[in-house]
Amino acid sequence: MAKKKSASGFNMAAEIRGLLEKDKSLSGKEVYKALKKKFPRQKINEGSCSVAVSDARQKLGISQKGTGKKRKAAKTSVVKMKPAATALTVDLTSLQAAAKFVSEVGDADKAISAIRQLRSLQIQ
Repeated sequence: MAKKKSASGFNMAAEIRGLLEKDKSLSGKEVYKALKKKFPRQKINEGSCSVAVSDARQKLGISQKGTGKKRKAAKTSVVKMKPAATALTVDLTSLQAAAKFVSEVGDADKAISAIRQLRSLQIQ
């Protein structure tokens, strides 16, 4: 959407670009004071002016004092899983009994939950 031209002929963005092209080290407050001095009757919002200064700096490729460096990404650490404890040796008869239990219960998930409940009920 296009902006309306002001009746007074004042274009804040163009004036800011002109000031920054002359002196690239001007801060936002200095630009605001210069605009107020140059156009005393013009109503200028300081917040809008500082945003326009920031935009003009970016478009002109001028980095602000001390903020020209990009942030480095935080280092991420990769947590490696520890290898499982040594596998328990289970004899063939235990495996057959477990298979029979799973078939009686219905499926492996139900068998595991039943074993967990049994373990929580046992007091040692």
